[in-house]
Amino acid sequence: MTDDQIAALKEPGGRRREDIFNGEERAILRFADLLTSYPGNVDQTDLDALGALFTEAQIIELAMTIATANWTNRINDGLRTPVPSTRR
Repeated sequence: MTDDQIAALKEPGGRRREDIFNGEERAILRFADLLTSYPGNVDQTDLDALGALFTEAQIIELAMTIATANWTNRINDGLRTPVPSTRR
């Protein structure tokens, strides 16, 4: 990711910026947001949008990757796992 993309993700609605993210990236970011915030918010139009860009296997892998990241975040946050220092 570019510095501009990272900065945009920190802005409200930044994931929808067409000048920074292409259509595939925006579809993935929307799906990740929905799957993370409340999976029941994913509807058929979201899946259809992904289906126009990716194979079924890629969509399943995407969902598994997002779910795994969410799971590990919940474990680490729930157990207050310390974050290693990035200082060298």
